Amino acid sequence: MGYNFTQKNGIMSSKTESKGCIVIIDDYDHIRTTFASYLENFGYQVKMAKDGSEALTLVDQNIFDVAILDVCLPDYNGMDLLNELKKIQPTLEIIICTGHSEDYDFFGAIKAGATDWIAKPCKLPELHAKVERVRREQKQLQKLSKKNCELEQIKTETEHVLKGMRSVIQNQDGVHIQKRTKIRTDFPEIIGDSEKIESVLGLVRLVSKTKSSVLITGESGTGKELIARPIHRLSNRTSFPFVPVNCGALTETLLESELFGHERGAFTGASMEKRGLVEEAEGGTLFLDEIGETTPQFQVKLLRVLQEGEYRRVGSSKCKHADIRIIAATNVSLEDNVQKGTFREDLYYRLNQFRIMIPPLRERNNDLLLLSQYFLESACTEFSKELVGFSSEVIEKFLRYAWPGNVRELENMVTQAVILATPPTIELGDVPTLIDRLHRHPRKTRLSDKPFNEAKNEFEIKYFQNVLDRTKGNLSAASRLSKIDRKQFREKARKLGVHGTSYSQQM
Repeated sequence: MGYNFTQKNGIMSSKTESKGCIVIIDDYDHIRTTFASYLENFGYQVKMAKDGSEALTLVDQNIFDVAILDVCLPDYNGMDLLNELKKIQPTLEIIICTGHSEDYDFFGAIKAGATDWIAKPCKLPELHAKVERVRREQKQLQKLSKKNCELEQIKTETEHVLKGMRSVIQNQDGVHIQKRTKIRTDFPEIIGDSEKIESVLGLVRLVSKTKSSVLITGESGTGKELIARPIHRLSNRTSFPFVPVNCGALTETLLESELFGHERGAFTGASMEKRGLVEEAEGGTLFLDEIGETTPQFQVKLLRVLQEGEYRRVGSSKCKHADIRIIAATNVSLEDNVQKGTFREDLYYRLNQFRIMIPPLRERNNDLLLLSQYFLESACTEFSKELVGFSSEVIEKFLRYAWPGNVRELENMVTQAVILATPPTIELGDVPTLIDRLHRHPRKTRLSDKPFNEAKNEFEIKYFQNVLDRTKGNLSAASRLSKIDRKQFREKARKLGVHGTSYSQQM
């Protein structure tokens, strides 16, 4: 494996024509050589270190652009080594590599100066994309600093300079600057690649090919309609309409009229007959958001649509046939509403033929950063701003915040920050409400940080999920392993919204 390094003031440095110099720090020979070989194919110069001591020697003797650092080394704690590397080369961009992404202290790593991270086992194209992103930002900042020597001049002139730089770079050797957020080809509606969102999308693939009604649960702002749409798109009803309706935004009378339609003269103001949304959705999918806000009287009529495929327009005595699939969503516990008598039990079971639970944003760190960048790019396009990202201080606060409003809250905060920010990055002062919100809603990472009922519920979800995963969704085996009656296990798992590998087929 050949390296093309040159001597400069007694220190090895890369030639300017190189795409960049990378040091890979990992104690597994196979991982080091695989990463190195793959990145060299794209024009990077690569050196390798098998432990922390060798890494410190290399970084002391050479100038690198990027380090790919495994946090579990035989002679160094990953965080300690990160600090030592940054002391030697403060401009070194470090990508953390860990096989324990759910437990790793990303907050501390970012605070210490890490740029990004990747979970093991990682996909080589994903690694390349992260390196490319880091190098692209490095080059932009280097060119920017050459044109602007003083900070005040950068703040006042950088927007004009960046526009000019983009134009120049765009015309050099056919280089094209792409957006940094990669849109998925399988689910273009979804921005995210965390393990939890991939699990949700796996359930979407399964249920979309069936005729089952689907109940989507999750906190407000998690994007339940964004999950409902691909269920329709991947089904055999895709050539027919997808019709959404927010049940919580309408009174019972208006909701009934909107869904089922009405005859002329059915009520004051009904000057002509009207087709309802059930009729508009014929052959396709009707998405009922906030289904928990409906009244028991309306639920009776909706139950008839599900059971018999029939409904009546308001003011009519004639039954009409409905060939539709219903997907419902709620941010409240329908089980609790059934117990209170505000939601019909028979309708609940009709809707809950298959459940998909969307995890809150605070449980999806990777998706949080992807979504932040996506919303930044979208807002920059809308407001004609030239911003390249967020400061490490903003990212650290984002990761510590609980996001009670989930994705919707994140989008609003990023949009406001883009309006306030001065290029090239969003700073903490551009998100003035974040500190106050963080004090009121810190992200609780330990069970002991949480109220007992919340901690108990989280434990039960993890326990039942682990048991089902270990038994590959086999309810009988799960019942024996947990020493819980099979029927009780099944009902408890259903109430918690937990699914194993093949559990959903047994429901």
